[in-house]
Amino acid sequence: MLGDPRTVRVTGDDTAAVFRRAEDAGAAPDGRALGGERTGRPGRDAGAEPGHGPVREAYVWCNLTSGDGSRALWLLLLPFMVVNLAHWMRPAAPGRPRTVRLYGLLVRLCALTLTVLLVAAVCEVALDLVAWQCAGTQACVRRHSWLGFLAPDSPGAPAGSGGWWSAPGRRLAVAAVPPTALTVLLWYLSHRTWNAYESHRPLPTGSGSGTGATEAGLGDDGTRRGTKAPESGTGRSEPAPEARESGTGGPKAALEAPESGAVLPAPAPEAPESGADCSESALEAAESGTGGPEPTLEVRESGADCSEPALDAPESGADCSAPALEAPESGTGGPQPGGGASERDVGGFGSDADAHGSALVRPGFWYGRRLVARLRAAHTAAGLLTVAGAVATPAVRFDRRPGGPAALDALGLLLAAALLGWALAVVVVVCRRGRSEHRLDRRLDRCLVRLLPLGALALMLLSLGYAGWSRPGWRSAGRLPGDPAFGAIMLAQGVLVVALGAVAAALYRRRPDPRAAMRGLGGPAVAMLACALGGVMSGGVAQRVADWLDGTRALLTGPPVLLTWQASAIPPVVVVLLALAALLAVRTARLARVERSRVRREHPGEPEDPSRTRVIAHARAMATLTDRAPLVVTVLSAATLLLGGLALAGALATGKTPDGAARRAHHVVQAVAETSQALGSWLVGLGFLLFVTWGRRAYKDASARRTIGILWDVGTFWPRAAHPFAPPCYAERAVPDLTWRMATWTGSTAGRLVLSGHSQGSVLAAAAAWQLPPSVRGRVALLTYGSPLERLYGRWFPAHFGPPALAALHHDIACWRNLYRRTDPIGGPVRVPGDGTPDVDHEALPDPRAYGRTADHPLPAPVLGHSDYPSDPVFARERAALLARLRPDPPCLPDAPDLPELPGQARTPMD
Repeated sequence: MLGDPRTVRVTGDDTAAVFRRAEDAGAAPDGRALGGERTGRPGRDAGAEPGHGPVREAYVWCNLTSGDGSRALWLLLLPFMVVNLAHWMRPAAPGRPRTVRLYGLLVRLCALTLTVLLVAAVCEVALDLVAWQCAGTQACVRRHSWLGFLAPDSPGAPAGSGGWWSAPGRRLAVAAVPPTALTVLLWYLSHRTWNAYESHRPLPTGSGSGTGATEAGLGDDGTRRGTKAPESGTGRSEPAPEARESGTGGPKAALEAPESGAVLPAPAPEAPESGADCSESALEAAESGTGGPEPTLEVRESGADCSEPALDAPESGADCSAPALEAPESGTGGPQPGGGASERDVGGFGSDADAHGSALVRPGFWYGRRLVARLRAAHTAAGLLTVAGAVATPAVRFDRRPGGPAALDALGLLLAAALLGWALAVVVVVCRRGRSEHRLDRRLDRCLVRLLPLGALALMLLSLGYAGWSRPGWRSAGRLPGDPAFGAIMLAQGVLVVALGAVAAALYRRRPDPRAAMRGLGGPAVAMLACALGGVMSGGVAQRVADWLDGTRALLTGPPVLLTWQASAIPPVVVVLLALAALLAVRTARLARVERSRVRREHPGEPEDPSRTRVIAHARAMATLTDRAPLVVTVLSAATLLLGGLALAGALATGKTPDGAARRAHHVVQAVAETSQALGSWLVGLGFLLFVTWGRRAYKDASARRTIGILWDVGTFWPRAAHPFAPPCYAERAVPDLTWRMATWTGSTAGRLVLSGHSQGSVLAAAAAWQLPPSVRGRVALLTYGSPLERLYGRWFPAHFGPPALAALHHDIACWRNLYRRTDPIGGPVRVPGDGTPDVDHEALPDPRAYGRTADHPLPAPVLGHSDYPSDPVFARERAALLARLRPDPPCLPDAPDLPELPGQARTPMD
């Protein structure tokens, strides 16, 4: 985005920073270059031409989503990330705070079951398959010699000859190490990533002011091109190490700002080398003759085709800035920071106090320290209690037999009661409100955060000691009671999802939105998919380990039959998806035929090229598949819920695997059951191997990590309000970075901004604009292109990006234009309702730029789709038009050159 391999870090650190071109950042505010040479204009390098447009800056945030190899481990947290998304997908419901809180409560409980399910799956592998079944069988121990120290007494040998660790309870105590270690690891990662990503405090309410003008831009991939330049910010610059050039681009944000006499912020440490695609932000500043160049910011998402936001600034003068429409003050009806006194409750955002806007405007929205700490403590305690219950339950059952020792029996009952009581305390903590959003909540429930997991750890240690007590005559046989445990988890998840669907439907009826995905049921459907994904992952691990320990199943009983039933449900789901894919393929082919005739009509008089027409029509038809996502999610979630219910019923009713349950049924039913079970086992194994292979490749390959980073761009945009072990929220670092940069610049230079964003960068741009104080927000213009604000976020997250929220954003900022193409599978119109101001959506840009060969395009023009919007002349014209609308009246600046009138440029009054 900066268009120059030589860049300078203005401010920031190794994780995220703001850069600008070296030629724009090497002079002091008084116009003196580093070597003392006088430049042509204040704030310019020697040799820089004055009056030639704004100065750009690039915000680099690639390390937030695709940094080192540890990002590959985030794949293991995929179910947690998906259920966290469901938390933010609720329908908009003004005036229904209790129903909103109930929605959040159900999502949080669903997230809690996923933590218990993951730890229970590891317990099933370590405690049941390894310690209870394999280590309790001499033949299995002989095949796996590393289990020799756990081997039981040989047949006919005297009691106790098998070693101290051979007792069943002690074997379980040893096997409790892996699930305990996993729980501690999840706690550590959640705590560490919060410190690295989400501990940055947002801009205080009321920060930033000014009356000048600037442009800023955000891109979506986080990639910056090769860089080497001095830093700038206080009138001096220092060389930064050269960063390798990125091959595919990345998220960028750009800000463009007019020159001003204010001193820039202090320089940041030097930028490290970058070998991956990084987000960039650029700021461009028009000259004013009163100071040094100010930055613009651009941001793009991680990946090949990157979104980009940018800021452009018209010239600023003293006391004669053009009027700006500012957001109303508190109590006058406009959304603003601090508006509404609702809290982020168990649902994460409380009631719709901002019924006409978005909760993203609240000062505490991007600072969830208290909430994440409470959830982290609760989920850590839940994991430890799951391990304690898995270890203690077999011992309690043995002690409850007739004639068992009374002391151990009483101790077991007390321990079971303590475990149930502490588990109830965990549920209560999860159900309570987390924190306030209408202000920056810096409180931390230190006693609760410490005592809850420490109490669970103490109970787990007591359980290990209780189970390890000597019990003559105790032998391990069969399998541990995994079926009731997994059945209870699965049943609880199904009930929670159904209840969540009922609550979401009630919220949707309050204010129906025809554009909302699945009529407001997107959240429950995604929660269902998160539970299914967790079940497949847990079942896949258990079955693979069972096959490894005893492939013939002649020695071991195997995993719980419920996991086998779950695997058997996968082939029918695949069949349904294949049928749906065929239907969509037919519809896409029909639409492509319709588009071919439309393409011909759009180019009258040009020689027809059938191949060229097919390519363009196919690109347009394929781009519409994004709008079919609600149908795919609907079918997949409904099939998963139905087949999951049948699997649970079959497992609990028969207690046998599907082929065993169908042994006396009709031969067709028996054949279907056997085929589903066999295919399900193979598909689970294949999925497990692909998962491990992808994770290993992502650990070693930076390009694979960038691919995963694209997935995280949407999944980790939202705060961890439902599951604390989800991958960290990068926006809790990026949004404060952008708002601080824009607000401090406007406060020190009296400037205005034109913020532009591409793809995910446009979402960051909108979030940053919402976080600005109303006085600053009213002096910001917005240029979005390839933006998913309405097409994806508006449909799937209607409470935060629905029509009222986007209309409120349009009302608060100075002006807004949106560019899109019909071949773009991600971006689209934002459909802001008309209110007498200029339309937000530009008509669809032509793609390709030329149908055939022309003098300007002697070679066939490419179909760009989602990429390279700035190459279209419309982009420059619209950006110039926004700058003109922010420009002070010409009579106030007699010495400032006015922007030329451009074709299609509308000099309209400021919104």
